[in-house]
Amino acid sequence: MPDNPLIFDGSGNRRDLLQRLPWALCVAAVFVFLAPNLDFAYALPWHDGQRLAQLGLLAAVLLTLAVPGSATDVAVVWAGLPRAVRCALPAAFVLGVLSGFAAALPRWAWLESGLLLLLIVLGLSIAANRRALGDRADPVLVLLFFATATAYAFTTCSVYVAMLLVGPAYGQGFDIRELYTSFSNVRFFGQIQTMLLPFLLLPAMWWGRTRARRLWLWSVPAIWWMLAVGSGTRGTWVALLVGVIAALLFGGKAGWRWAKWQGAGLLCGLLCYGVFVLGIPQFLDLPASFLHRTDDILSLSRREVLWTTALDYIVHYPWLGVGPMHYAYWATEVAAHPHNAVLQWLAEWGVPAGLLLTGVWAAGGISLAAHVRRVAGQGGDQSCLFRAALLAALAGASAQAMVDGVLVMPVSQTLLALLAGWALGMMPAAAGGVAGRAGRLMLVPVVLIAAAAVAYGVAPEIGRLAERQQSYLAARGPDTALLPRFWTLGWINIDH
Repeated sequence: MPDNPLIFDGSGNRRDLLQRLPWALCVAAVFVFLAPNLDFAYALPWHDGQRLAQLGLLAAVLLTLAVPGSATDVAVVWAGLPRAVRCALPAAFVLGVLSGFAAALPRWAWLESGLLLLLIVLGLSIAANRRALGDRADPVLVLLFFATATAYAFTTCSVYVAMLLVGPAYGQGFDIRELYTSFSNVRFFGQIQTMLLPFLLLPAMWWGRTRARRLWLWSVPAIWWMLAVGSGTRGTWVALLVGVIAALLFGGKAGWRWAKWQGAGLLCGLLCYGVFVLGIPQFLDLPASFLHRTDDILSLSRREVLWTTALDYIVHYPWLGVGPMHYAYWATEVAAHPHNAVLQWLAEWGVPAGLLLTGVWAAGGISLAAHVRRVAGQGGDQSCLFRAALLAALAGASAQAMVDGVLVMPVSQTLLALLAGWALGMMPAAAGGVAGRAGRLMLVPVVLIAAAAVAYGVAPEIGRLAERQQSYLAARGPDTALLPRFWTLGWINIDH
């Protein structure tokens, strides 16, 4: 069998080939490509369709653990984590389960805990695949993101042309909101931009050798930068800035080079925005609608209400919190989550569990930054640039999670698990980590319990999502805002 697990040498050892294929990565890649570009449930809002697809993804990942050797590989990754992490995470989840018992609606609390646990399993599976494939897999991830962005850019261009050519015949003007397809809110797409934009110029940097190829490889990131400029999503801009700073501080010369190209991409996006969004509609004398935020650029958009509510929960329920997902139990009329990952964990899971989860994420970020700085300049040009982009994406997503629902939205959650798992698979394992038979056996019941919690949580709603939403709107008026959490109708107490 050749060293490359993706090559079948014709020897007939098909079973060995199937065992060595990166199944979790393949399943995640299908979801990442389709989620922004395909409506999974046309009768439901985009958020619900993407949530259903995410549940299907996690079910498929669990099935991949049945492939001989896969569970062992995941257990090895887990055993290679620092001992403090391997103690902190189980302790946090035990506290989360106890918080669920004390919560008003345990089913929803355990659904949240089980989903987070399955996303961690997804990350560990991706890490195992990345370690098996090595550095040669990094360009594959870049190509996946570029293909995803290309498909989305094609849809955006199609909608743009339709608005210019067909819209006037029906009395329709130019509305920039129409360019942001596939997501229930522009901000949700902004979270995806935070995690994908750092990678989209890498193909041009690596393979843009001819003029025609450079034009194509530059066009996609230019469109995505144009969409970032026009979105009015301030969290994305803060996140991208944090990512650039992280790359400059820890990425060495490659980080500086990557940042310069990102600056050039921003300039191209500004130029495209000026020409295609501001210029051409005005030239055609079309009535236009934009998403400019210059009038309230410094406002918190009522996040102070959300954060104050979370702090109130922390004060009154310090030990076990109000229960996972239970920020969505009491309506704030602003959002069903606090738009801050740390406050969400502290308020819903309790201070001890929240600090454990925050500490694990912070330790992972520090370890990644230290690793990128330590190996800066090592390996080829592709590896150095990829590490800088990966650090920027995760640093940016972490920053955006402090002001937005990165930990809540299905596509954002999955991308975050994919990138975190990739980073984990890229870094060396902690010394002394050995996956014993007991560790492998423990993985099975833990995963089954998490899957059962998720299945138990979604079963009562999954067949009546549209009916549940219609009943809610009928009681409160058709113009009532649907504030998403797990589903588009994010409140969990409407049936109680």
